[in-house]
Amino acid sequence: MKKCYTIFLLIFLSVLFVPLAYIFMIFIILKELINKKYETIKYIKDNKYLLLISISCLVSIICSKYILISSFFGMMIFVCILTISYVSINCDNIDIEKLLMIIYITALITYIIGAFQMLDPMYVMPKKWIDAEEYDLKKRMFSTFFNPNVFGFYINIIIITICVNIGSPKNKRLNIIEKITFVSSIICLFFTFSRTSWVSLVLSFLCLGILFDKKYLFFVIIVLIFIFGTDTVLGVNRADIAKIPEDTSFLYRIELWKTSIRIIKDNLLTGIGFGTFFKYTTSYSSVITKYIEHCHNVYLQIFMETGIIGFTTFLITLVSIVKRVLKEYFLDKSNKFSILVMLILCMTLIHGAVDSVSLTPQIMLILSCFIGLALSEYKSYNLKFKRVNLDV
Repeated sequence: MKKCYTIFLLIFLSVLFVPLAYIFMIFIILKELINKKYETIKYIKDNKYLLLISISCLVSIICSKYILISSFFGMMIFVCILTISYVSINCDNIDIEKLLMIIYITALITYIIGAFQMLDPMYVMPKKWIDAEEYDLKKRMFSTFFNPNVFGFYINIIIITICVNIGSPKNKRLNIIEKITFVSSIICLFFTFSRTSWVSLVLSFLCLGILFDKKYLFFVIIVLIFIFGTDTVLGVNRADIAKIPEDTSFLYRIELWKTSIRIIKDNLLTGIGFGTFFKYTTSYSSVITKYIEHCHNVYLQIFMETGIIGFTTFLITLVSIVKRVLKEYFLDKSNKFSILVMLILCMTLIHGAVDSVSLTPQIMLILSCFIGLALSEYKSYNLKFKRVNLDV
């Protein structure tokens, strides 16, 4: 149980104080090593996908032209890999209701912080966050996530978790918190004005509703009505599809993608290394003159930073995850955890087509906690399933 509270704290810190979360995780691993406990390290060694990712990351760092920068960002990736391992090993007996309570309360704290930001008369939004000529926007909510698109991605995870969990047996207090969190999540998602987050959430519900469970089409309707309705009432026109082709942020993304492809062609095998995109942009583009840390496409970002070696590892791991999730779902369609994994995976992949949010340090750590929970859940479920078959 003590290990479970450590995981609760890790989740809380990863959302509200991300630098401290990384330090906390490093402290946990160092403490294990000092006490000559190697379970976390051994798990990575025994898991071929985590081991393969670790090796490809190491190759990318070693081959980077800017090895110090790549080592810094690579270290964060290794901490995330260790997080997956640690959470997977230590949350076998985790109390799901307590976990959900921690997740919801933490989310509500971020929403309160975000609300204060929107009400703060001193808050000035960076110009790069919006096309001022197309939209009359002075503020976008970002809370503890440094960027509204990153915050929108996190809110999507919370909304998906609630929608999958709706109707499950739970105590009365958790039920109330869940409803408050759902309403707050939808409101805050709108005020991020992150169209990528809006679209990825709607499309993930739509895909799952069409392919697996029609009840998720209901959430598509709820989200669309609220987003378009609120946008119309406030007169922001952020949801106006006709404005997208003229939006400078969209045109800028296209230039970033073109630049990334040029960089990939010249660094095909091992990539340029983590976090070094800004070092190459001015050499490969006459349009990009300001500091930019990512290319707004997770697939191009992975290929560019890790080359064919890293991108192949990514594809192999992704295919394995999809096969595993589908297998677990068809094994037991009543297991809501498989639906949760499918929705978050789907949302992440759709979101990644126009942004690299899932590779930001904060979201990487949050997703690492979730992946660790998923691995533990599937391990426990399979053991239980085997015991049932033996009893029969």
